[in-house]
Amino acid sequence: MKPTIRKTCAILSLSSMLITGTAYAVTDAPDIPTTPTIAFALKEEVKKVQSTGVITSIRTNGNDAAIQIQDTGTGGIVLNVGPETTYQMLDGSKLTLADLHVGLTITAEHSMAMTMSLPPQTSASKITVLDTAIQKGALGTAGIIEDVRKDGSIFIKGEGLTDLAQDEIVLHIGKDTAVVDGKGDPVEKYSLVKGTKVIGFYSPVMTKSLPPISNAWKIVVTAKEE
Repeated sequence: MKPTIRKTCAILSLSSMLITGTAYAVTDAPDIPTTPTIAFALKEEVKKVQSTGVITSIRTNGNDAAIQIQDTGTGGIVLNVGPETTYQMLDGSKLTLADLHVGLTITAEHSMAMTMSLPPQTSASKITVLDTAIQKGALGTAGIIEDVRKDGSIFIKGEGLTDLAQDEIVLHIGKDTAVVDGKGDPVEKYSLVKGTKVIGFYSPVMTKSLPPISNAWKIVVTAKEE
């Protein structure tokens, strides 16, 4: 009879624990520690920010590249991209690194962490092109407006940003020419006066004159010469 009594007591004791909610099996459920993981993911999301600017340089190394935006030299920001970086147009159309070129205005999603170098560098995870179309073969020249001609064209003297770009170029400013600042925000065309520091992006089709003449696709106004 004694073994039977002990077994009955044990069953009654377990039933009481389950009814009162004190069973340790319930308290130690394995899915409870997921909260810290969720919090960590949210923290990682917050650490990403966006920067917008016009591409002035692309230096590639296989699937990796350093993309400078907003300015040239020690100005602007350098975005380091790699195989995990995604590229798209504003409408969601997929692009590749090879589709990017100087003169495009982009928005980059990147880490908040930046180097202390000039220009600062950071890692980008997503690049979105804000222009409505890709301008394959576009060239760029950064310099100072030396002259504004009667027909509205501008003579830029400075440094070519790409292999075929000219150090000196005359650019026709048409109704479709975008005039913006380094971040891609519109600037009035009357800002294009002698002494203004600009970056001109233009068609690879040029005259054989000296200096050569081409049509401006986009002009970035960086600063007025002091």
